[in-house]
Amino acid sequence: MKTRIASALLVFLVAAAALGFGQVQTPSTVQTGSQTISPTIVVFYAAGCPNCERMEEILDALLVDHPNMTVARYEIDAPGARSLLWKLSSRYKVLATQVPVIFVGDQAIVGAGRAQEFALRTAIDDCATLGCPSPLDYAAVGVPNDFLWLGLFVGMFLLFLLLQR
Repeated sequence: MKTRIASALLVFLVAAAALGFGQVQTPSTVQTGSQTISPTIVVFYAAGCPNCERMEEILDALLVDHPNMTVARYEIDAPGARSLLWKLSSRYKVLATQVPVIFVGDQAIVGAGRAQEFALRTAIDDCATLGCPSPLDYAAVGVPNDFLWLGLFVGMFLLFLLLQR
């Protein structure tokens, strides 16, 4: 009887892992009016954050010269936003300990200040002249989340337990 329960649990965990159980789905496109496009800039911000507002003003001013660039904005406390931020932070190898966090093509800008303003200006200019991928394309590749790893670990543990008997 115990073997049947363990086998059923193992099958469930493997199926859940294969289906991506618990993964946050992240959009790789943004709907703008009647057009669906991949964003070239992804911004994470917090409501009421003065540094976020400052960088948003700078970003808006820079985008006047580049109307073909699109922006996806995520409020940090929105459902799924932190998960997406950690996926992108991992991919870009940055520690996102403060907001705003702005991803432009292959560049990540964390925080606000003169250095970040310069980095943002440079990243947008490079992206406009050379082209760049959407940061959300990196998140869509998908780094398995903790539930998936836990399911695989428990499933392997149960498999080894069954094989020991």
